[in-house]
Amino acid sequence: MQQDQNIKGFTLLELLVVITIVAIVSAVGMPNFMSWQKDRELRNTTEKIVNAINIANTRTENGSLSVVQIVFESFGESTKVTTRGIDRKTFSKRVNNGKSVSCDNNANWFDKQIDEQTYSIVTNIERKKKASICFSLREKYYGTAGIFNGQSNYNLENSANYTDKFIILCTDKNGSICPKPMKKGDIEKPAYLIEWTRFGNVNKFRWSDNGSWTRL
Repeated sequence: MQQDQNIKGFTLLELLVVITIVAIVSAVGMPNFMSWQKDRELRNTTEKIVNAINIANTRTENGSLSVVQIVFESFGESTKVTTRGIDRKTFSKRVNNGKSVSCDNNANWFDKQIDEQTYSIVTNIERKKKASICFSLREKYYGTAGIFNGQSNYNLENSANYTDKFIILCTDKNGSICPKPMKKGDIEKPAYLIEWTRFGNVNKFRWSDNGSWTRL
């Protein structure tokens, strides 16, 4: 049987053109994809930390635990978040015996380990430092430690409301700590900020292109 002489393959030149086009498209699209992936991972971590704060407040409000502490420990390019609490009976006994119930970073009186996670993020906590939040029923034993107890007030929405209860999350390449940005270019995107109150209210913000925090 005679073969069809009209069947042709790709020439070397055509293959080179296709490969070049694919390489150009990949080079243009890859940075955008990497940026999107980094933002997605950081936002997911932000949501997990917000959830940890909400759970801590809920456990105290429903009376299952008297005090719940969240400890953030920075290792530079990663941050460990530990949540622990103390039940009502043990806590009452401790208070009645006159023992300390301060929200210290290294407090050893919490007897319930709730959760512990390490995230590949940078925060505004210095390397090898800790910072803590403690929630309690009716805020009686609410407390903070580390930079959460004394960091300078921050205006998040150009209003009269300033806060010093916040943590910044980023993947900044300039060092092992997220700066507190005031204008565009002060921090490498993506960056997120979590603000909370002693009453357990939590707000989330994202650093935007115009150099300000946008509420999520």
